[in-house]
Amino acid sequence: MKRISILLLISLSLFAANIDDFAKKMSFQRDYKTALTKSKQMHKPLVMILSADYCPWCRKFENRTLESSLVKTELNKHFIVLVVDKKYDIKSFPSKYRTQFTPKVFFINSKDESVFLDTTGYIKKKQFLQKLKQALKLYKDMP
Repeated sequence: MKRISILLLISLSLFAANIDDFAKKMSFQRDYKTALTKSKQMHKPLVMILSADYCPWCRKFENRTLESSLVKTELNKHFIVLVVDKKYDIKSFPSKYRTQFTPKVFFINSKDESVFLDTTGYIKKKQFLQKLKQALKLYKDMP
């Protein structure tokens, strides 16, 4: 039992390090309140990517879509991006964004924290780029 507990703790710390490393590599935020404040200050929509350590579709979305140079450029140019783990970061973001499905991307208006667009599941980079354009248009048309 002790060995299982130790292995579990090691696994959890490795994922926490992996999501932190991914966020750093991508220039994404890891703290909801910090990302929200930055979004308000810079007048950019907040993109919250909800991931899970056990989710193979999340890794595929990260590796094939988010790490694409074009997607990364568009995200960092027009949005404030936050990446959170639905299990380990559950207390760090509002409960209204909790869902059982991952990956989940919320496009959030930082003025009132409302979701104006979202996606669920793995999305190829071409379709995700279309969603980014759609989100920008919706955000710019908001009062």
